[in-house]
Amino acid sequence: MRELRFNFRGIVYRVNEQGCIATPATEGFSETWVFLGGSRHHWSRSIDVPLEQAFDVPARLNGCLGWDKDHSTVRHWGGSFNGRLPRITGAHILETTDIRS
Repeated sequence: MRELRFNFRGIVYRVNEQGCIATPATEGFSETWVFLGGSRHHWSRSIDVPLEQAFDVPARLNGCLGWDKDHSTVRHWGGSFNGRLPRITGAHILETTDIRS
């Protein structure tokens, strides 16, 4: 099993191959909270790096803003973090045999 992991706003996000998201604040992967990908520009209204590409080359997500779907609502991540627009950093793939890791 492969997991996509990255940092956003100081939080480590874990994403499985179906796009389900887990954070330190959640218990396991959420079935209703799905990562869709990332966009490079804060004005963008479309995803530049979809989930499949992020799993192929995770470094493409670095510097992107995230997109997700939560309870059927598509959201573009934003806000501010340390006075700046937050971006995805440290994206990488972790190969794991234990889904709880």
